[in-house]
Amino acid sequence: MRRRDRLVNFREARGVPALGLIGADAIREAFEGDFTQLRDLLQGAVRQALALAGTEDWYPYIQAVFDDNFVVEAKDGRLLKYGYTVDGTKVALGTPVEVKKTYVPVEPAGTRMAEASGAFVEAGKAGGVWKIRVVHAGLSGNNNFYSDATLRQAVPLVEGVRVFVKSDEEHLAGRGKDVRNLIGQLSGAAFVEGATPDSGEIQATLTLIEPEGDVATKLREAWDRGLTGLFGFSIDAVGTARKATRGGQAVREATKIVKVKSVDLIVEPGAGGAVISLVESRKETVMDRQELIALLEAKGLLKGKTIDKLTDDDLKQILREAVADPAAADPGTGDPAGGDLREAVRMVEARSQMRIRIERSTLPAQAKTRLTKKFETMETFTEAEVDQAIKDEVEYLAPFSESGRVHDLGDVSRIESGVTRPEKVAAMFDAFFDPAHKDHRHARSFKECYVSATGDKLVTGLRQNCDQAVLRESLDSASFDDVLGSSIARRMVADYRVPTRYDVWRQFAGTPVPINDFRTQERTRFGGYGDLPTVAQGDPYVALASPTDEKATYAVAKKGGTEDVTLEMIKNDDVGVIRQIPTKLSRAAKRTLGKFVLDFIRLNPAIYDGVAFFHADHGNLGSAALDKTSFAAARLAMLNQTEKDSGDKIGIPPAFLWVGDPLEETGVDLFRRNTEQDKTFVQSQLIRVIPVWYWTDATDWAVTCDPNDIPIVEIGFLDGNEEPEIFVQDSPTGGSMFSHDKLTWKIRHIYGGNVVDFRGAYKAVVAG
Repeated sequence: MRRRDRLVNFREARGVPALGLIGADAIREAFEGDFTQLRDLLQGAVRQALALAGTEDWYPYIQAVFDDNFVVEAKDGRLLKYGYTVDGTKVALGTPVEVKKTYVPVEPAGTRMAEASGAFVEAGKAGGVWKIRVVHAGLSGNNNFYSDATLRQAVPLVEGVRVFVKSDEEHLAGRGKDVRNLIGQLSGAAFVEGATPDSGEIQATLTLIEPEGDVATKLREAWDRGLTGLFGFSIDAVGTARKATRGGQAVREATKIVKVKSVDLIVEPGAGGAVISLVESRKETVMDRQELIALLEAKGLLKGKTIDKLTDDDLKQILREAVADPAAADPGTGDPAGGDLREAVRMVEARSQMRIRIERSTLPAQAKTRLTKKFETMETFTEAEVDQAIKDEVEYLAPFSESGRVHDLGDVSRIESGVTRPEKVAAMFDAFFDPAHKDHRHARSFKECYVSATGDKLVTGLRQNCDQAVLRESLDSASFDDVLGSSIARRMVADYRVPTRYDVWRQFAGTPVPINDFRTQERTRFGGYGDLPTVAQGDPYVALASPTDEKATYAVAKKGGTEDVTLEMIKNDDVGVIRQIPTKLSRAAKRTLGKFVLDFIRLNPAIYDGVAFFHADHGNLGSAALDKTSFAAARLAMLNQTEKDSGDKIGIPPAFLWVGDPLEETGVDLFRRNTEQDKTFVQSQLIRVIPVWYWTDATDWAVTCDPNDIPIVEIGFLDGNEEPEIFVQDSPTGGSMFSHDKLTWKIRHIYGGNVVDFRGAYKAVVAG
């Protein structure tokens, strides 16, 4: 719920600036209480126009107000502009028009991200239109981390962005925005999912201003010569960021991109610059005017027509009609002529696709040339025949390759037939555990996955019954339990990162910290100084009372256990049981962590000063049932908390109300306005009600402040690893694939924490 102030006369008090009031901060700063009357009137009119009953959890948010119109954010995120007139308390609205947001924070309010993190994806060989990767999720070469969620949000900002060619120095300094450097514009921006979390990317189509200019020529020639790694694309954006830890490494994590200023073609992109694939120009699939005329004349479709007066569109229409209506191709004979025409058009497309498929393959240049010549001499063929020919060529050349080196093939240094067998096996198990995997429907039997990886068709678990060639090729230097454990771990971590109700502890504890070892951690909290005394003329300065300190301590501890996959489970193909292992492990880890943190509220332990977390001596313990009066008392108690030693009021209000599931409805209703025009004091508070899934007490409740205002609890993870880990517990020995007919892994999660300040929390323990 959004805060709304008291109603006062707006227009008599102050006028709207010519440029409008943009954003909530500007509105509050300019008008404070005066503006709210108009804002409430406009919001009420919008709610009435949208037929909102008043019980929804969404409220129309006014983003900007001008003298005769205002912009409101709709529930689906669109921005709608309404014209309006006000007569007393009556508001007349105009027809809404969807608009784009064109105002953004300027530097240094935002964080500039000149990120070299792009590469070509696809290109048109004519050089005028290219499809590029704008930015890739994950950790960049400049130590910036982009999540999938951040990039999805930024997709609309890429649409219509200008593309410049710059030196690396100009790009990183934010310079070089000159019309002489402008080479094109982006369109068709879209987010493309990656195979794993935070591995997606934003792709867009780049249209060059000069399709035959110097830049287009360099791009085309670099592609033809395999030199596209010499340069890449890089974003120059403004956004918000925070310090974070990823994989034990301190990074700058982009939390939101608010504007993409440009996308620049530079030499050293931070996340690589290799061309991934090429899409040839459609010139080879679309005949030019003379070729089209020749084909139509040969089929007798231009009889009685003046060719010079026929436009290109006329010719295309004649062709479309002939292909759609065989009888139109040769009246009297019907299908034969039309069939020949359709086949001729099909083969134009087939030959173009043949060249694309062969060029995209990893065959040596000589093999590509040989296959291309073969199909160019054939009158007819299908795309399936082309794919089979490429596959046959790869299999023929494979024996000539040893450790990636190709012999007796001229200057070619290596040959690749796609992903390696171990990679395929890993992907197969990933597909089995992940319902969203593109190949999940092909990996629904765990028994078949096991047999495919080991060659042990009878599922005996004995190495002598495995196909040793298949086993060596499938697992490389790893063992079967390592490969399977890695897939379980990947799926578990992916599931762990999906937000659930078990993650609400972050609203209480805030951002975790990395811990380097298992030793006891000390967190010292110092008191403050009182008011500075006045010093009279000629008098000496008196010594101030030095503040004292309090120390909170904790050490990280290991949480975990083991899980098995038995020979019987594989033999019986217990798909449902095996597939649930990573999900249940991740949920158990999340649930355990959530309980560890939220038990500081539920169990009320003694803290650093030897007194219970919630205690009368701390001024943060009550006993009244949850209602308007008791909440107001809790809020006042938090506002009256004082700084250690100085005794000055801290004045931090609550932000979250914590209740068990039985008390959730009472908590939500407490802040909901029903039919009254004016909200009560309690209803005006910006409080988020958080039900805790495992609390069973139907009467106890607590409130806490935003952990960014007062750190209440500190949670630390060993080496910054927030996700749990999976390890092989015991390895097979001798001639068995299993130890004791089972594969065992252990899950390990290492963290700790403690209360570091009681002043940001209040709890009511209600007698039952």
